[in-house]
Amino acid sequence: MVLAAADDPRRAVRALQAGAGAWLPRDCPRDRLTAVVRGVLRDETHLPPALLTGVVRELVATRTDRAENRRLLDTLTPRERQVLRCMVDGLGRQAAAERLHLSPHTVRTHVQNVLGKLGVHSALAAVALARRAGMSPAETAAAGG
Repeated sequence: MVLAAADDPRRAVRALQAGAGAWLPRDCPRDRLTAVVRGVLRDETHLPPALLTGVVRELVATRTDRAENRRLLDTLTPRERQVLRCMVDGLGRQAAAERLHLSPHTVRTHVQNVLGKLGVHSALAAVALARRAGMSPAETAAAGG
């Protein structure tokens, strides 16, 4: 549950995606708070009606953004996609070259191609776009190995 000072659709969407079951104003009366807690315990979701429209708009915008980013990723060759995966996993050029059995120079060329096709100017921006498209770091990279 989130007790918030103000309604913020973007933050509400992030809270819901993180597992929150309710969004309430901080000054919510105790009886209302108790009723919402009971509802959440029954797997109900509570959003104030005034916030609902904004939340739906955010979800639609997020979905549209994700679809556009996926469309951009679809323009990459399989090897460029592998290089981007290495970038998302946090690997530098040398580590990516070792993982993919390529020279660092070849990896650099693929990175430049990825940046151009995605229309971004940095590896960080490419990784952010890939993450928004749904690409997440590999579990082994996230675990540090």
